This record gives sequence, structure tokens and C-alpha cells, in this order.
Amino acid sequence: MASTAIIDFDSREITFAAFDKIFKLDKTFVGSENYLGLAYFWAMEYKHYLRDCSMAKRRKIHKKWLQAGLDLTGISDQHLNIIKTVLDGVTLPTGITVEKEG
Repeated sequence: MASTAIIDFDSREITFAAFDKIFKLDKTFVGSENYLGLAYFWAMEYKHYLRDCSMAKRRKIHKKWLQAGLDLTGISDQHLNIIKTVLDGVTLPTGITVEKEG
């Protein structure tokens, strides 16, 4: 049976110590299907797209990069195309709305 538990990492309901432990655990999950969407896995080139997007969007991009056989810290048109496909229509904190090319 699947869990329906939800942890709101943006609330004050989780302590810093708890968040830190979960973040460190998630770093060990980068590159696997267990990735939670908290830890950073991308090149600096993509920080403005990925650092403020949702955990779900990060998980989706992470999964698609793995499926495409891409280096998670790499930079390429294919990396950016996947980001733009997943984030299509999302307005970033910078005020820029991501649009899928083509």
C-alpha cells in the first residue's frame, strides 16, 4: 500500500536538524530512482531553473536525464530541452516564464 504522508519542507513544522538529515540522505539518492527532489544534482548553468522549482519537477527532470543517459552535472542542449519541457509555463522567481522551444 502506497503512503499518502506529506512533509511540507517549506513550513516551520520541520526542524532544521531534521531537514539537514533528510537533505544529506537525498544527496546519497542522486543518480537513483530514490531521489526525493531536495538535493542539488545539476550544473551551475541550470541553477536559475532548478533551485526554486518544486521537488516534483526536480524529480521529473532528474528521472528524464537518467532515462536519456545524460551526465547529471553535464551541460547540453538536451539537458536544457528536458528542463524547458518539464517547466513549460512555469514562472520562475526571477519573473521569467519558461517556454518549451519549438
